[in-house]
Amino acid sequence: MLSPENNARLTKVSQGTPMGMLMRRYWTPVTFSSEVTVRDGPPIRVRLFGEDLVLFRDTSGSLGLIADQCPHCLASMFFGRNEDNGLRCVYHGLKFDVTGACTDLPCVPPVAP
Repeated sequence: MLSPENNARLTKVSQGTPMGMLMRRYWTPVTFSSEVTVRDGPPIRVRLFGEDLVLFRDTSGSLGLIADQCPHCLASMFFGRNEDNGLRCVYHGLKFDVTGACTDLPCVPPVAP
């Protein structure tokens, strides 16, 4: 019989837990590729290891799996616009590519050199 501490160590997979960190090192199927065939199509909600994520296919056909909440205002990226090789947040317009990198910041004024 496992102690409550060991049971929690083996069964909790959220971020920052020992099993969660281990499981994130391995390839894990999320959905069928037939569900994400349309380029610039609507994103799909995914819950994996206790995290809410958004899966989308960009203009070039690459798949992206990013956090559901925009880091700027915590709006759901599920409602974002999938356009021009990225997913754009509908709240302030930040755009993220398939790696999760922010590629456009229209809500921030340009800085003079």
